[in-house]
Amino acid sequence: MLSTSPLTHPVTGWPLRVLMLSPEYEMQRVGGLGAHVCALAPRLADHLYLDLIVPWYDGSEALHSVQQHSMGRYGQVYSVGVSEPEGGEGYVQRVWEMNDQLNAQATTLIEAGAAYDLMHAHDWLTGFVANDLHQRYHIPLATTIHATEHGRVQGRTQASGISQGIHEAERHLARASDQVIACSLFMREEIASVLGVAESKITVIPNGVESKPLLQQPDEAALRRRFHLPAAGPLIFFVGRLVWPKGPDLLVSAMARVIAAFPDASAILAGRGPLHDHLQEQIRGLGLQERVRLVGFISDELRDELYALADAAVFPSRYEPFGIVALEAMAAGAPVIVADVGGLREVVNHGHTGLCTAAESADALAQAIIATLADPPAARQRATHARVLARSQFSWDRIAAQTLALYRSLLAF
Repeated sequence: MLSTSPLTHPVTGWPLRVLMLSPEYEMQRVGGLGAHVCALAPRLADHLYLDLIVPWYDGSEALHSVQQHSMGRYGQVYSVGVSEPEGGEGYVQRVWEMNDQLNAQATTLIEAGAAYDLMHAHDWLTGFVANDLHQRYHIPLATTIHATEHGRVQGRTQASGISQGIHEAERHLARASDQVIACSLFMREEIASVLGVAESKITVIPNGVESKPLLQQPDEAALRRRFHLPAAGPLIFFVGRLVWPKGPDLLVSAMARVIAAFPDASAILAGRGPLHDHLQEQIRGLGLQERVRLVGFISDELRDELYALADAAVFPSRYEPFGIVALEAMAAGAPVIVADVGGLREVVNHGHTGLCTAAESADALAQAIIATLADPPAARQRATHARVLARSQFSWDRIAAQTLALYRSLLAF
């Protein structure tokens, strides 16, 4: 058990105080990074003084304003009204400007007497402010690199000025950090090779999953009516951003073969992203309009209901540093099918806790889905093994304890 008293600095003995910087939190949550910080930060704040500074995009009237609220036992969240750095030409410069606004809040706290023992930054999107504070105030810096631009664009970082700028920002932040946190062995190797960081400076701390009671069978008829699905038949579920690295197009292609084998099967793809219109066209082109639904953003509660209902939760990523959604599906008791890439292969043990398929192969994905639907007892057994693994090895309390241990080791100079 973690102590409920505030942790102290291993050298000075004073209560430990940490500044965390994240581009996502609560209502500004976009993907796995936001889920990670939402789960981890309050747990850390139960054991040390933690100030979390995050951007808040809520229209021009909110610019430069700051909302403050408590978090955990000893934490404070400062949501800073900023201009949202939308993509396109000048994106990296707009991120820099957003960092200036976050930096102003951090500087205000420091000049008012906040003596931070350590900073913890999340990804390059807060890297500019982290680097500046690190240099000006000599605060030790730990950075979690959740993904790299090199991985997202399959190594083509020189193909655009935006990718090149992001890659350079990631490399500068990682090299300037005193310690880098990776979410998987795969990411440790990628950070070392792509960003030029010594592996001795990289610590692997995985993502976690919330430990919730398993849902009883949800109201299947109501859910099927809500999404205009057939009244019965196998259900395939995908949740994630609709972007090329997540591979939702591969699932749509696979569903044509799945429905040929199981004519009453259907699929729900939940999430938002730039591939939405392309996927709609793909679905129409394959004649799957009545069986494959794009339902947009869904709440965590609805996501959990769909996990409970799904015959398979499918994550056919082309690039996946860890795969927190797959872990959530495992913890919820859904049979999982993942691409054999990145951190997913470290989470899913093929044949024991799920099925792994060849990356970028809609045919291999279809075969795995068909095999899962053809043998429900085997799928349920894999799902049971996966749930036990997820809840025992990947609890957020365990991840928080590992993070606190890293903080103390970094400061024990």
